[in-house]
Amino acid sequence: MNMTKTTLKRFLSAVLMVLALVACHNDGLTRDQRRARRAAERCYRYLQNGKYDRFVSEIAYADQMSPEYRSQMQDLIHEAAERDRRAHGNLISVEAVGDTIQSDLAHIYLQLTYADSTSEEVGLPMICIDGDWKMQ
Repeated sequence: MNMTKTTLKRFLSAVLMVLALVACHNDGLTRDQRRARRAAERCYRYLQNGKYDRFVSEIAYADQMSPEYRSQMQDLIHEAAERDRRAHGNLISVEAVGDTIQSDLAHIYLQLTYADSTSEEVGLPMICIDGDWKMQ
């Protein structure tokens, strides 16, 4: 097959265009699914980065917690995160892998991967309050 430079350039341009379209392809998730999944991932990234106060602030009723109760929650979350870190090393990745959403309630499934290559799937119950997804 004898292809001229112009034909080759056109062919390569078409291939690149198809690849760009595939890369931009819709992931098949609804807007609510994407928002709920991002919120759940954000919560666990706060844990990953040691931002326990931010993690607690993502609980639906956090603004109603007394300062003492909020501090206790942060301490408990910190202890649990440290226990996981001692057992498996640092949490290195968090990815939403599934969900069940009905109206303003969701259950988001996250795949957590640790430094020792251990991974586990956790379910995180969420609720949408005034357009923001929060942990229940």
